[in-house]
Amino acid sequence: MSESEHRMIEILRILSVQDKPTGSKFIADELKNKGFNLGERAVRYHMQILDEKGYTERMGYSGRQITDLGREKLENDIFN
Repeated sequence: MSESEHRMIEILRILSVQDKPTGSKFIADELKNKGFNLGERAVRYHMQILDEKGYTERMGYSGRQITDLGREKLENDIFN
């Protein structure tokens, strides 16, 4: 798994435990706590890719949330 894919999986993990749409600042802070050095702009870039793949969806200005497809991807990557 590439570093970029690993970052996106971590973003999906963070979103999977949130019960509301989550913004890039919160995600960047959580990633920093996990040892990733990723700023808000880089998080937004990765989340845009996740949106395009259908793993997340943008909820207006509130942030993003994980989709059912994103949960499947997360589950498959954890067990593979």
